[in-house]
Amino acid sequence: MGYTMRYITTDEREITLVMIEAALRQIDTAYAITNTDVPTIGDLMHGDTRLGIVEINRPGDDIFDDDLAEFQDMVGAGDTLEQQRVRDVLHSAQTMVAVEAFWPGTDAEPVLAKLDVLWDWLFAHYPGLLQADSEGFYDGDTLILERRFML
Repeated sequence: MGYTMRYITTDEREITLVMIEAALRQIDTAYAITNTDVPTIGDLMHGDTRLGIVEINRPGDDIFDDDLAEFQDMVGAGDTLEQQRVRDVLHSAQTMVAVEAFWPGTDAEPVLAKLDVLWDWLFAHYPGLLQADSEGFYDGDTLILERRFML
């Protein structure tokens, strides 16, 4: 099983797979990013466990532009503070770090717990929001806007 999560940051500073791997390895040396023939895509590993495929997208990339357009449609034009917060991030987005996570069977928790390290690092160093398919938009650990859709 699996699904996709995307960290959307408004920070103009560069984020690379090399930076992400170095940060994760400082926390736990079992993290690695492999199969990086394309500099913006790789397998996110924890030891021998493949957690998922990590990809970095920026404005001008088709996937970045298409995903943001879809998110903007899903958020809608409502006037709640949460909708406005998400719209502001989408409007100012500079980078999207997407992970298509994988896990055997139906127990996602071991993989998602290991991915939390990545999201925590991104939240600590780059302002933005996390979008999780079939859930919605998170600010840290808090679901601020529920949207049950998948791209």
